Amino acid sequence: MRRKLSDTSHPDETLTDAYWLQFGDNPQPSMQDKIIYLTIEQVKSKGPWDFNSAAICQRLGVTNPMVNHYFGNRDGLLAAGLFEVYRRYIGHLAGAVAAAPKNPRARLEAWMREQIKRTCEMGGWATMLNSPLSALRVAELFQSDYHSDVQELFESNLARLSFLISDLKTGAVTEPLPQLTPDLRRVLVDDFDSAGLVASVAWSTMGSAIWLSGQHLPSSRIGELWEKSDELIDAHIERVITSVQLN
Repeated sequence: MRRKLSDTSHPDETLTDAYWLQFGDNPQPSMQDKIIYLTIEQVKSKGPWDFNSAAICQRLGVTNPMVNHYFGNRDGLLAAGLFEVYRRYIGHLAGAVAAAPKNPRARLEAWMREQIKRTCEMGGWATMLNSPLSALRVAELFQSDYHSDVQELFESNLARLSFLISDLKTGAVTEPLPQLTPDLRRVLVDDFDSAGLVASVAWSTMGSAIWLSGQHLPSSRIGELWEKSDELIDAHIERVITSVQLN
């Protein structure tokens, strides 16, 4: 269907088809999605505390009540943006595994490197995801409005990681990776050794991602560490993978 010219009549002339295409395959998404996408960009660069929903409405040429119409209020908009960021984050992890060479080590390494990369790219959103108290009301709305979807994404991601770890230990390549079902979830949770390895890999990778993204204030001014960050991450991933193989 040919889009209407009115869909592009925003005061901010940088909001072109090319701009919207960085978020998906629709050159003119709905107004609701446009508000979310601009929110994602603003919080990414400025953090949640300086987020200004009125500035987004001005760029789009809509009135401020449009935020209330779609999202209830400013915090509801931030919760919607947080869910979209998380959904895309989990999708990127799955995509990195699918695109990796079909060998166990490469696939697990791809998962780890993608988690580090995407956490760094989140900017202010990473703070909200990993430190809910930084925006408590938004975190409460995120949990209440998106709980079941977030849990499904989170558990599917950990199930994927569980198979990547198992493949590394056995030398197999599970393809395609199974969809998470209640029975499979029960098996994975009950296998304490497997769950322990999943937790160790996930925690250590997230910790390195938070450090590398500059959100760990005590280390943020230590230039010697930042100059060697690539080598430190390479060594960390190598140690984690070696540890998995030995356990």
